[in-house]
Amino acid sequence: MSRVNGSCQESKRRTQTQSVVPSSRDRRVRLWPGVAGLWLATTAIGVVALVSSPAKGVADGGSSLPFAGVSPRPHVVGDVYDYSLHGTLSQAIVAKDPFGRTVHQPATPTDLLGRERIAVKSVAAGGLSLHRSGSIVATFKGRSSPSQRGTGWTLVTPQGDVRDRKGSTLGGLFLLPLAFLADRAVDDGLTPTIGSTWTAKLGMALFGMTAQPRLRFQITGNRKVLGVLVYTLTATGTAPVKEPVVTNDGIALGDAVGTSHVTLRCDYDPAARRAVSMDIAVVSQLNISAHGKHTGTLTERQHYLVALDAGSIGATSSKSNDPPAAPAATSPPGL
Repeated sequence: MSRVNGSCQESKRRTQTQSVVPSSRDRRVRLWPGVAGLWLATTAIGVVALVSSPAKGVADGGSSLPFAGVSPRPHVVGDVYDYSLHGTLSQAIVAKDPFGRTVHQPATPTDLLGRERIAVKSVAAGGLSLHRSGSIVATFKGRSSPSQRGTGWTLVTPQGDVRDRKGSTLGGLFLLPLAFLADRAVDDGLTPTIGSTWTAKLGMALFGMTAQPRLRFQITGNRKVLGVLVYTLTATGTAPVKEPVVTNDGIALGDAVGTSHVTLRCDYDPAARRAVSMDIAVVSQLNISAHGKHTGTLTERQHYLVALDAGSIGATSSKSNDPPAAPAATSPPGL
């Protein structure tokens, strides 16, 4: 599997506490004994591309705008959103491998373009059942993958956990913003107020994490982006990490274990209950150990950017005549 084509692949089954990556094989950290090189599979990083810088939005108003006139309404069966998105992601590694060599991998960005159609098929106490379809193209070092298409079902709980995923989920590029569709995803559903703070989990775990990051959120301001009033959310927090380490020959050398520190910035549209853009930075300090012995260290920096394209920012939901019949959600895995 090439790195470019691999970025569009994904696992058909994932649990709530798994990273948004294709498979356990792709989550491994590889150490190349003959060459001082270490990399985390681009396939894994590629499908987590669900974040984008608010700077990519186009502001057309001041930074202090009233909330008056914005009347959020709950999502209802038949709502359809048709979006186009763009994003960039990168990963840098500095490590001391088990052979005592210093490893340095500079960040090389992967650019992503995608389209997604989201249809609300049912609204229940357990959350929103969404049918999603679309496509994604990844470009890495000037090489683009063929357009990858897919469809699937996703359950988003009222708190914003992205729990139940069936079929092709089009990769992580489309998964993280779904959390903000939930009625209580932002400050437990209260009207956004500058200065408000609350603690909540990110909708999903990112690459290498064994649990969702727990973040402290704050609303730091508001502005208009192409005529749409958005509130700026910032958050910081941590998550546990455990990544298997193998040689290029497939020999297991232990696990890279430690803590990821997460910083998030998001432009949130309260009227439509959606994320317009997201920017997530992750710094992980990990120790490589095997059989209880410390064998190396690893510092990893990940950066995820994603945003709606200009034509999608002002788009509102439409009504669908699609047949309902969403499959019954399975019991969500334990957190």
